[in-house]
Amino acid sequence: MGTPQSGAAAAMKKEVAERITNALITKNVPATVLAERTDMSVKQIRSSLKGDRSLTVEELHQIADAIEVMPSSLIPGWFPARDAA
Repeated sequence: MGTPQSGAAAAMKKEVAERITNALITKNVPATVLAERTDMSVKQIRSSLKGDRSLTVEELHQIADAIEVMPSSLIPGWFPARDAA
């Protein structure tokens, strides 16, 4: 059994899952194809997309590369740095 999560951590995991799911729909990429394009199994992908499994930074980057989006677009509350000019 996993360790309990705070409400904020669970909400973050769910939001990341929703963002990935939306990107997959927009790009017309099934979970099985995503698994082929990453180092993840279909079971890991599906569990992550349901919000039941946390993603590592490496996995998030692999997913973003596989669906050709910026990793930051999958992370809630992330705002790209602005030029300091």
